[in-house]
Amino acid sequence: MKINSVSQNDAISKYINNVNSKTVKSTAKAEVSDSVELSEGAKKFAALLKAAKDSMDSSGETEDAKAADIMAKMNDNSYNVSTGDVVSGIMSGIPTHI
Repeated sequence: MKINSVSQNDAISKYINNVNSKTVKSTAKAEVSDSVELSEGAKKFAALLKAAKDSMDSSGETEDAKAADIMAKMNDNSYNVSTGDVVSGIMSGIPTHI
């Protein structure tokens, strides 16, 4: 029994012709629309979350400026913390009702 050989080029061109001839161009477009409705609680939560983020963003710039100022003072040895501030900071961590 003899099997006829098929060259790669013939096989590829037949495949491409077959794929191209079966391509159907559709001009119909389905019109679909979705909608979402948030509950009042979700709307309030979103507003609070946005306000918190905005507050953090604006205070972050202030905190960065304060930190840069302190670092500059530390670098030129002009940064001083009062003894009262140190004591207050330590004492604020101690519970008063033991």
